[in-house]
Amino acid sequence: MKLDLHFVEVYPHPIDRVWAAVSKKEGLAVWLMENDFEPQVGHRFKFWNEPHRPEWRGSIQCEVLAIEPRSRIVWSWRHSDDDFPSRVEIKLMAVEGGTRLTLHHTGESSPEFNRGYASGWPRKFGVLREQLAAA
Repeated sequence: MKLDLHFVEVYPHPIDRVWAAVSKKEGLAVWLMENDFEPQVGHRFKFWNEPHRPEWRGSIQCEVLAIEPRSRIVWSWRHSDDDFPSRVEIKLMAVEGGTRLTLHHTGESSPEFNRGYASGWPRKFGVLREQLAAA
């Protein structure tokens, strides 16, 4: 099934603070999941947490596909061995009063995972908002 999710959030924080949260292992661990991310094109990494559903193996296999400092990061996203890799692209843009974050998650996925992504990303953005406010 086609996956094509698009989200836009505006955070009242400078772009450097938002960039650190989306491009550093420590920042990603707070709002998204524990990981072994390194900001280097070609780096293969994982996100992980406790499995909470039978179809969830507890980790997501990823690879950094592109990085443009302070503006864009792209990685592949493979939720299960049976799933095709999808693609997560995060773009940042300085706007009046803060930073606009745009996330586009595309590819192929099962209907169950599509529903999970559609509801999961907005929850994660709320955690990111809290993380940025506390920093």
